[in-house]
Amino acid sequence: MNLPEAIDSYVSLKQSLGAVFRSDARILRSFGKRVGDVALDTIDPEVCRSFCRGTGPPTRWWERKYYTLRAFFTFLVSRGYLAASPLPDATPRALPCFEPYVYSHEELKRLLSATATLEDPRTPLEPVTFRTLLLTLYGAGLRPSEGLRLRCCDVDLRERILAIWDTKFFKSRLVPIGTDLVTVLGSYRKMRQRLPMPAGSQSALFASPAGKPISRGRLERVFVRLRVHAAIGRPPDARWQPRLQDLRHAFAVHRLIAWYREGADVQACLPLLATYLGHVNLCGTQAYLTMTPELLAEAVKRFESYARMGQKGQNHG
Repeated sequence: MNLPEAIDSYVSLKQSLGAVFRSDARILRSFGKRVGDVALDTIDPEVCRSFCRGTGPPTRWWERKYYTLRAFFTFLVSRGYLAASPLPDATPRALPCFEPYVYSHEELKRLLSATATLEDPRTPLEPVTFRTLLLTLYGAGLRPSEGLRLRCCDVDLRERILAIWDTKFFKSRLVPIGTDLVTVLGSYRKMRQRLPMPAGSQSALFASPAGKPISRGRLERVFVRLRVHAAIGRPPDARWQPRLQDLRHAFAVHRLIAWYREGADVQACLPLLATYLGHVNLCGTQAYLTMTPELLAEAVKRFESYARMGQKGQNHG
């Protein structure tokens, strides 16, 4: 088997198993063009190394290419097409340079208020649509793609549950929501009925004037406009500005702060948060728990409380 045939076979297998696999497929086809129509056992390790590495310091994209090739060659070895992987063991490690932005409650209010700037006689529902969408992303801790894929039938206001289907890691889950968000969604859904419902109850909940799902690109553009209007951002020379995805980070951090203030057992609650967010394990959730001054203050209070209890126990002893 030559390399192009192996790539086609591997991509077809992954997609037949339900994987989206678009980015990985592009990486593999790019690798195939770089190496050419060669036999698998003639692939040069140095070519693999140079393909994974660009110029300058390592980036996340370098890592992505490496892990895509590693999975591909592991598959070929397991099927007996290769005796050993030609990919070098050394993984290109990108320096951690991105820090999530945790919106304050005041910033969230300004962001939501900024949706009033979207008012346009031609699209009268646009302000409330994007306001409700942002509230849902934050209030339910959803990924942007999950919010955009919500259908009208996925919202059960009586049971206060959102049904999230076939999301990241091909997992589905039910997300309980609070009464405030239920009220907001109930009000929006009545207005949503004024728009076309091309697929009946399975039509997009957050829709364009034509009743079609709002695209991720459209949401990103609107979000940047709202963020700038609300004067939310890092210094102008910063590499990264606050993102749409950071609403999910803010949800996780604010939930943690609330548990501290309620006196809850935070360690015991973390698995619940991981399940709520749709993570496979706690490692995924820990990435969202950025240590903010507010969170640090609550953790210090909890530590001081434990310390005082320990001193009292020693004194009584």
